[in-house]
Amino acid sequence: MTDEPLRNYWHPVATSNELGSVPLAASLLDERIVVWRTKDKVAAFRDLCVHRGTALSLGWIEDDKLVCPYHGWSYGPDGTCVRIPSLAAGHAIPAKARATAVFKAHERYGLVWLCLAEPRASIPEIPELEDPNYHTFFHSAEVWQTSAARTIENFIDTSHFPFVHPDLNATRDDPVIPEFEVKQDGLELSFETKFTAPSGGVFRGPAPLASYSAFTEGRRQYRVVLPFMAQAIRPMPDGRRQLVSIIASPLSAKRTRYYTFSSRNFALDQPDDAFRELVSTIFMQDRVIVESQRPEELPLDLSEELHLKGPDAGTLRYRRMLRELS
Repeated sequence: MTDEPLRNYWHPVATSNELGSVPLAASLLDERIVVWRTKDKVAAFRDLCVHRGTALSLGWIEDDKLVCPYHGWSYGPDGTCVRIPSLAAGHAIPAKARATAVFKAHERYGLVWLCLAEPRASIPEIPELEDPNYHTFFHSAEVWQTSAARTIENFIDTSHFPFVHPDLNATRDDPVIPEFEVKQDGLELSFETKFTAPSGGVFRGPAPLASYSAFTEGRRQYRVVLPFMAQAIRPMPDGRRQLVSIIASPLSAKRTRYYTFSSRNFALDQPDDAFRELVSTIFMQDRVIVESQRPEELPLDLSEELHLKGPDAGTLRYRRMLRELS
């Protein structure tokens, strides 16, 4: 898909911890961006001084202004240039002296989100990340050499489990995926899949997880909010749930930064090590496959790749929804 419709949606460009007291260089949809903190909010410009094209991210923050490192031009949070040191007293700052583009910026879930145009939807709701009944930890922010859409599609695909994650997520003894219903509500997609999972005695994941049915029974619920947020939910009896939430941020058409959170409402007093280890192992296995896919961009012309009516129902609907995104 083209970048143009994606400019109207929110995407993370950094973690809040990465954005400190100095400007931060970021990328989104092939746009070079500088992100910086004022006293009470986050600001984001195109990473370019209007004077001589210098990267503003090489500068510094002074008195709530972003200062260009080349000639000291100072920009306020709204992008207006408010000081030109070399300009003699009595000379007005040119009206065109302002950041070449100012982007909408917001912090939520410990991430810095940007929208490059007029938003057509809000930042995706991920309630578990803010629910005190859940323990959530931030897992990682990895850069993968693929498109954001390929990353999401792999995440919500169950039929690869027996082959890419044998005896972690599923078993090769029975790779059949029964048909399932896919539901769509606006920009949101949801479905549940069932599969034959490794039993507790065969499960090759971290030993502390082998006692939880979420990891040794074949059931997974998925929730996707377009364009690039998805959750994989492992349900258990008595309302217990373990979730992995991801947001894939399109740095470019073939390069993605992948933000991952793990949440659970059980084993709250247990360390995160085993949960973190399992996510790391699965993502390492996925990455090899996903980065090998060609083309890197997800084909939205459905005739370009072959689809199966049953097991591909969720990913096929995702492609159709992306194709209709505006």
